[in-house]
Amino acid sequence: MLKFTINKFLELRLENGRTNIYVNNKLFLQCKYLLIKIPINEIESFEEISSINEVIDKLDKTLEVSEKKYNIISPEIQFWGHCSNLQAWYENNYNNCLMHSNLAFPLLKRLTEAGDIIAKNVFKEEIAKRFDEGQLSVIQCLLYNGYLDYLNEDEREYVLDQSSSKLFKNIINKLKGFVNFTPINYLKIKNIIELVIFIDLMYNKSFLLHIFEKLPKQMKEEFANIVILHLNYKEFKDFKISYGKFYIFFHRILKYFYDKYPKISELLKFLDSGFYNADMPLSEKFSHGTFFYSHYISEF
Repeated sequence: MLKFTINKFLELRLENGRTNIYVNNKLFLQCKYLLIKIPINEIESFEEISSINEVIDKLDKTLEVSEKKYNIISPEIQFWGHCSNLQAWYENNYNNCLMHSNLAFPLLKRLTEAGDIIAKNVFKEEIAKRFDEGQLSVIQCLLYNGYLDYLNEDEREYVLDQSSSKLFKNIINKLKGFVNFTPINYLKIKNIIELVIFIDLMYNKSFLLHIFEKLPKQMKEEFANIVILHLNYKEFKDFKISYGKFYIFFHRILKYFYDKYPKISELLKFLDSGFYNADMPLSEKFSHGTFFYSHYISEF
């Protein structure tokens, strides 16, 4: 067995003809193909590139090693090629121009968990950069998989505040793209609302109401109705959000929308009278949100 140590956290091993990456002596990944390598003396010319795909466009295509050609190369040569790539990546402070993001991001995460301070700082920068790009699918992945937990409270606040304008713009443009809130578009709208509510509940923000105020007038009431349809504790309890915190949030949002659209009380009656089983026990009503509707119908 060949073994090459990058640092005290990271090493590569050639096992049964395959190159494996280990972090803290635990298997992280089996390398299936040889990544392209940027010459060290050309790194500066790639500083502004954010994606390995851009690198491929910039470099000669002959530098790419297809999986078919990779299988022709002996396992030992493949191994030393991987060692060279990862060594260069480490020596350049885990420079993301030198590694495909599909490998770099999860590897930085594992190195951070292992205690690598350099990797931790780069990983935090990568989280902030991806969040700041404002792509909803990426932000959803970062949030739901707990990546913001790798930042301290001040860092999280900074990332959320810095990215909020771009995030609002992208969400509003997405919602405007659904000219009519039809059943076909409902699931997409629901996913957006869930993302925004998650941010508000987890990080004490008011993104939902801010986005609502920025929507065109003709979209607002229907948006409010969809939010109410979606606001039940069952859909958020998997995120370990406390019932009390959800109740306070629900109270604030429902009152806000009701003040603007009193007809929402009719929607609440519909939900309470038939949308959920009226005979379900109180504990189930709490988990489904039906108790909230009954409570507010009597108030309104």
